Amino acid sequence: MQEEQPINDAMQGSNAELNATAEDTNTALHSEVAEAAVDFDPAEMKQDETVNVHPLTGMYQNWFLDYASYVILERAVPHLYDGLKPVQRRILHTMKRMDDGRYNKVANIAGETMKFHPHGDASIVDALTQMGRQNLLIDCQGSWGNILTGDEAAAPRYIEGRLTKFALDVLFNPKTTEWKLSYDGRNKEPVALPVKFPLLWHKEQKVLRWD
Repeated sequence: MQEEQPINDAMQGSNAELNATAEDTNTALHSEVAEAAVDFDPAEMKQDETVNVHPLTGMYQNWFLDYASYVILERAVPHLYDGLKPVQRRILHTMKRMDDGRYNKVANIAGETMKFHPHGDASIVDALTQMGRQNLLIDCQGSWGNILTGDEAAAPRYIEGRLTKFALDVLFNPKTTEWKLSYDGRNKEPVALPVKFPLLWHKEQKVLRWD
């Protein structure tokens, strides 16, 4: 017990010294920051230096409008030229790149589409199965569900699909397609497909028929 007392005293002494050193360091840092703030004079700034000032009033309103516009234009509204939403166009473009005449697993199609669509595979699989149920652009194999009965599609690893001959004939023409870089700049994707068939009209007829 007598031997442990000097050790405890030494440890307490070293802890006290460390705490004192930390306090001195914090005090010095706060002093430097305060001095820098006091010494700042906008008039002394160089001409090529700029300061971006964002007023809080209305800032979040503008940011929300920008975000809402992005969601509406980039995810929710079909393009007037081809009648496709971005995720639908990216799926069809990916299926064209993968096309060799054989069926491809929906899971593989979703994985390849993520090179162009950075919003997760769930939204891709959902859009793909919805297009497959229309029996127009995608030739389906397996249990893709039924919109009339409410049956869900099987897991993406169990169902397959490929482009129909109709889709190959009316959707694609590289010579008349306007291209843009994908979200990460590694690939090119179409701004809109040069569709020869009014897909918006077809979708409207489907909606009226189902309702």
